[in-house]
Amino acid sequence: MWTFLSLADGTASEPHVTVRVVRADRNDPVGQNLDTFGTVEEPSWDFRRGVIGIRHLVRVGIEHGIAERRLLASTGLLPADLDADDLEVEAVQELSVARNLVQTLGDLPGLGTEVAMRFSLTNFGLLGFAMLSSPTAGDALRVALQTLRIGNRFIDITAGFGRTTGRITFRHEDLPADVRAFLLERDIVIIFGVIVLRCLSPELVDRLGDTRLELALPEHRVAKMTEGMTRMLTDLAHDPIERVRIIADRPTTELTFPLDLLAEPMSMPDPATAALCEQQCLDLLQRRHQRGRLATRIRAMLLQQIHAAPTADEIAAGLNMDRRTLHRRLAEEGTNFRILRDEVRCALALDMLGVLDLTVTETAARLGYTSAAAFSRSFTRWTGTPPSAHRPRA
Repeated sequence: MWTFLSLADGTASEPHVTVRVVRADRNDPVGQNLDTFGTVEEPSWDFRRGVIGIRHLVRVGIEHGIAERRLLASTGLLPADLDADDLEVEAVQELSVARNLVQTLGDLPGLGTEVAMRFSLTNFGLLGFAMLSSPTAGDALRVALQTLRIGNRFIDITAGFGRTTGRITFRHEDLPADVRAFLLERDIVIIFGVIVLRCLSPELVDRLGDTRLELALPEHRVAKMTEGMTRMLTDLAHDPIERVRIIADRPTTELTFPLDLLAEPMSMPDPATAALCEQQCLDLLQRRHQRGRLATRIRAMLLQQIHAAPTADEIAAGLNMDRRTLHRRLAEEGTNFRILRDEVRCALALDMLGVLDLTVTETAARLGYTSAAAFSRSFTRWTGTPPSAHRPRA
């Protein structure tokens, strides 16, 4: 039997991966009386990640004629930030860029695939090497499930295994409706076109006819995805896309496969390299839990909750510390909570007024102010000019 261990305990703001045993529905289409064990669930997409996801979203948007500032609106990021390979961002910042892209262009079939095609296996660094060098497909899957927080995904992943059948379910119901289909399309193409199908050995590819990928997306969108993944994998000697049964218009998105596929070798099996890369992946996850200046984390929390106007006490509670500790640690970094809150509000206000063309009243409401007058006083204090001066001229 396959068993999957959970990651180290997460913090209050970053829930950890859990492992639990459940029994499958007796009406399960895969087969009656399927016992599922070792189910691994990742309940949230709200984790820190590399800036590469935002970089690719912005570059696709620019190619479609969207101004960079428009794409980065409400993120607190500057264009120069996208060139920093070691920069880590919050999920809400990447989500904001995705929403800006989709709201400007519309939810076009193939747009998520276009973004996904900019990713490569090297973007996933150690995780990519760990999967490539895993002795078997089962080992590669275990590594992937243990390191779900390394990539830029938004969809949740659940893996269940029975006596003869395995199923991986990709859930996107908790994502905002306006980008739900876009992010599902993007993430599935990344997972399969960039990572999974590229890492398979010829033996595994020969058996892909025994698997099926069902997608909760319409046929015209799935056609764009299939076309994109085919183009991404043209450098391979074999064509894995032709071997997979891809089915559109399904109620859920699932990959179903014979369980014995997990015993097949990966494309470049090297147990020692795989073990080293896996440990380094886990070390990276641990560092992401711990590192990062407090001011940076607070800015990200304020960005995510700005409409609710969170207080210092509420932010401190979210960081598992008291208010005095928060103020002391910020003072050590040369700042304070009010400065950070004003910086975030000012940056967002400039975007809302000058890029999104919101009215002063709309901007005040989005920033958590009780009145437009109170917001106008604050804005004038920050910039020296009234908010009306920053709205586009007719």
